[in-house]
Amino acid sequence: MPRVNIILPDDLMKKMEQVAEEISMNRSQLVRTAVLAYFELLVVNNQRRQRQDDIQKAMDIQDNLRQSVAPWNATK
Repeated sequence: MPRVNIILPDDLMKKMEQVAEEISMNRSQLVRTAVLAYFELLVVNNQRRQRQDDIQKAMDIQDNLRQSVAPWNATK
C-alpha cells in the first residue's frame, strides 16, 4: 500500500488522534475511512444536484407547454 505524507495543523491532528482513540482506530485507518466517506458524500451530492437539475428542466418544460396552450376552461 502506498504511503502518503500530509501536513496538518496541530489542532486538527489533536482532534484526529482523539477521535481515532474513541473509535478504536489508528490514524491511518481513520484517514482512509474519512477519505472514503468524503468520496461517498461527493457522489450523493452530485446525484442530488442532478435530480434537482432534472426536476428544474421538467418544470421548465411544463411552463413552456402551459404558455403555448390556450387557457383551459373546464366549463366548456
